Amino acid sequence: MEGASKNFRKRNAILQYLRNSEDHPSAEKIYTDLKKEIPDLSMGTVYRNLKLFQQQGLVSCIATVHGVERFDANTAPHVHFICNQCDAVLDLDEIQVPE
Repeated sequence: MEGASKNFRKRNAILQYLRNSEDHPSAEKIYTDLKKEIPDLSMGTVYRNLKLFQQQGLVSCIATVHGVERFDANTAPHVHFICNQCDAVLDLDEIQVPE
């Protein structure tokens, strides 16, 4: 049972990280940042949970920037800006989503 609670803790940490993030992180960024708090976290765990969250409609992959998928926990329709120089992905809340 301990393994299940560890997995649940990791899953919650990944989802919370995404919900608190405004920079539309990659799986690698999520892994790197959470690894400090959760030393036994693996990239596989991050990827599996991102896939699960996408299937559940909790997270979306909003773009692939230079071959790297970027994720967003804000699944409401909204516009993004992707900077070609620094790879930033920003929400443009002031722009209405086209029909």
